[in-house]
Amino acid sequence: MRKLMEFANIGKDLSDLLEEDMIGVEFKSVEEAESFYHIYSKIIGFSVRKNQCRKNQVRIVTTRSWCCSNEGFRRTKYIKNANRVREPRSEIRIGCRAMFRVCYSKITKLWFVKEFQANHNYCMAIDMQKHFLRSHHKISATELEQAKLLKKAGMKTSEIWNLFVYQNGGLDKVGCTKKDLYNSLAAG
Repeated sequence: MRKLMEFANIGKDLSDLLEEDMIGVEFKSVEEAESFYHIYSKIIGFSVRKNQCRKNQVRIVTTRSWCCSNEGFRRTKYIKNANRVREPRSEIRIGCRAMFRVCYSKITKLWFVKEFQANHNYCMAIDMQKHFLRSHHKISATELEQAKLLKKAGMKTSEIWNLFVYQNGGLDKVGCTKKDLYNSLAAG
């Protein structure tokens, strides 16, 4: 089994990872594995969602997987609903097979990569679009606290957004969308 840090030493770019490179890589926690896959997906240009979580008899998670947000297909009961009031949304699930699965090892007490599929059946987002992918725009706790304080001080939400854009050096580096900021401030 190999540690994730070995990739820093072999000089392999994350965008060039293959299944053979990832199988057996170890992580200290499932959160570390999730963080890695989110970073990987942002570099490549796709959005991620949680897929499966398997637990043992004592309800401890033993296997966790994440997949491309375009994995699978919409169920036909949602498409062919005769009582539909609105027009159905456009199809975003197109059967992409990209996924990442980690399992817990009782022996090493570490999480290891059991399955990794890097191939997608659609074009990835370009750099200017990556920050709009759903799994990559989240407002951090520190940004939210800063925004709440600025809001209390009398700044408008649009002015707070402009400040974040300026502080971070551009729209693509903020980490959330303007709508995320509005929603977070409205939620309290």
